[in-house]
Amino acid sequence: MAKRASEASEARPKRRRAQGGAHQRHRTKVAGVLAMPGATGVFVSCARGKERKAALELVDVLNEHAAQLYPPPRAVDYDSDDMDALRNGPPPAPRAAPAGDIESQVDAELAALRAPSREHVLALDTDTECLCFLACPAPADATRLVRRLLEETADRGEARSRFVQRLTPVRALCHADTESIRAAAPRALRAAFPADRPLTYRIEPRIRAHTSLTRETLIPLVAACVPADEGHRVDLAHPDVVVVVEVLRNVCGIGALDDYERWGKWNVQTLAERHRT
Repeated sequence: MAKRASEASEARPKRRRAQGGAHQRHRTKVAGVLAMPGATGVFVSCARGKERKAALELVDVLNEHAAQLYPPPRAVDYDSDDMDALRNGPPPAPRAAPAGDIESQVDAELAALRAPSREHVLALDTDTECLCFLACPAPADATRLVRRLLEETADRGEARSRFVQRLTPVRALCHADTESIRAAAPRALRAAFPADRPLTYRIEPRIRAHTSLTRETLIPLVAACVPADEGHRVDLAHPDVVVVVEVLRNVCGIGALDDYERWGKWNVQTLAERHRT
């Protein structure tokens, strides 16, 4: 006689869904960039459901450009102390934390982020649809890398990823609160607003998964950090510089984008379509 449905379901082994801890691969969240001294970054809009693929493709492309702009340091001569250290061997490696010790894993990950990175561009997890974030540890400069990619896209008439859309490089990253933004904004704006030429600008806040700061707060806050004595003024229609303030959860990134229309609003798909032959 056939088993009842309830008995049959009990006889079958149950599949358990992995839940956190050691059962789930941990990916560094976007807030991890705040542990990287001097890092810049790129906020990337992309096709829905293709966030991971878009991020990895763009990491490869930008690392290619970074390898040309930031070659590895030349070999150095060793002195006697260095040679002794080489003969005696390296210091013992730190012991790995137990797999189940989540706090130790997080501490180790933050320590790795603070240490010098071999990669110039790293993908961090935004946990947000249609949005990626790439961190560029110093000395890599996100704005310089993205500009090279835009130039390449215009020359080729082709985007090197089907899923990457708008690129927003940011020169300053900080916690998403008024005091941190007030301190970080001058660092992002200094290079974009020279003293010898007055420019027009527009401030464009983009806020996601965050409720404390509003457009009405961010616009005057960042505008107050634009050099006031150089004749720079607001032009909402045709600005020379678009100052972008990206807020995602507890992270804020500030960037200054020039030639906004020329580069297709810094959208590689728009730019490729414009230059396609």
